[in-house]
Amino acid sequence: MKKKVFKRIRIFIAVFSIILGNIESISFAQNDVDKNADSLLHQTNPPQHNSDLRYSVFGPPSPAQWKFQLSFMNSKDQNISAFNFYKKNQRDKTLFLSIINNGLDNANQYRVKQISAGVVVFPFNDDDRYQFELGGTVDDIIDTSLYNTILFSRFTYRPLKELWLRFGFEYYNGYQAGHGVNPYINSDLKSYYISAKYSMGFLTPMAVLGSGRLEQKTNNSFGAGTFLSFPFNLYAFGGYIKSTDESENISTAAIGRWTPFRYDYLPSGFLIWKHKSDYDFLLGGIFFGNRNLFVQPAALGMVTGMFVSSVTLRVNSQLRQRKLLAISEDYESFDYSLFYVHLNQKINNNANNVGFTALQFYKLFSEVDFLIFSDPVIGLFFTKEINPLFDVKTFKLVDNKENYISYQVGFKIFNDFLFEVIHYPSKRDYTVALSYLLL
Repeated sequence: MKKKVFKRIRIFIAVFSIILGNIESISFAQNDVDKNADSLLHQTNPPQHNSDLRYSVFGPPSPAQWKFQLSFMNSKDQNISAFNFYKKNQRDKTLFLSIINNGLDNANQYRVKQISAGVVVFPFNDDDRYQFELGGTVDDIIDTSLYNTILFSRFTYRPLKELWLRFGFEYYNGYQAGHGVNPYINSDLKSYYISAKYSMGFLTPMAVLGSGRLEQKTNNSFGAGTFLSFPFNLYAFGGYIKSTDESENISTAAIGRWTPFRYDYLPSGFLIWKHKSDYDFLLGGIFFGNRNLFVQPAALGMVTGMFVSSVTLRVNSQLRQRKLLAISEDYESFDYSLFYVHLNQKINNNANNVGFTALQFYKLFSEVDFLIFSDPVIGLFFTKEINPLFDVKTFKLVDNKENYISYQVGFKIFNDFLFEVIHYPSKRDYTVALSYLLL
């Protein structure tokens, strides 16, 4: 056991050494980019008239932001406290960290103390054509001496504006909830994959090949999809992945509309559907108002990531998407936003279901500025959850359905501090977060 713990600690130290070693180089590289970006900032439409290959993918440059967040969540007299931060520029979050003390049952049904971190590096002269990402999580299962270790890494290469290649490796060694004399079951997973897409005008074919290994069992996957672009910035995607384990065969479909960098005041949105024999997932959003930042790189990245993630480890999904804030602040990019999320997972040989359906509406008052307060936001949510519940009369698990509403309020203080609260009246639960934005 001690050897395993030391091995995981060494992996953890290696991950953080790489991250910390790159923080300074990223900062200096970003400063050089800002000095050379003046001509791009003054163009009438930078993405369409830009000869600098470094910005051919992500659009015009924007100032780097550092966001720090402290949060606390209380649920049924249990709690989660967390510290999160990330660095973000026009190329999304390039550095992120989360430290969590989780007093709730998590996805693996036990409490953990967790630290997650990652970095996005453009190692060759800060050129967007070469992108390397590395992230990891180490958590300590409370009341035990057991650890979980998660690691993901991927390299994206864009040799041409039309061509996109990605190579990835993911690793997980940890424990799932057991029962009886064996409350924790050890699992060791590894996943490799390669994917590529090539744009041919309105048609962009895409392929993915992956291999995952769980203990002594290997599951190979291969799939293909097509991305279609239409007038008025409309798009559609369809793809299918075939696996050695037929229960892992999965279909992905998406439709939507992105907003051009020069905002056209029309709504944008997306709807993504993933399906396999024991799993359904739907994610949708509609955005409108006087500002709307669901631009082409965001739309393409979302669809591509959802398709490729089908052959990667599920436990790394949060890290790959860099969704580490306790209270999501995606609404900041839109005046009005409406999100829909649905997940249904069949368990116990398809006898039971676990999942939820959520509808979330946000209104950001971006023009409001009163004394030290600005940018107030309100959110209204409806959630329907399904979880197995043991019936003492029949001694069987039955699907327990629960519906509840919640709401969110927030505002900025001195344009730097963001205070937010989410309250669940019927559950007597709440989440509170204080964020600091450093430009």
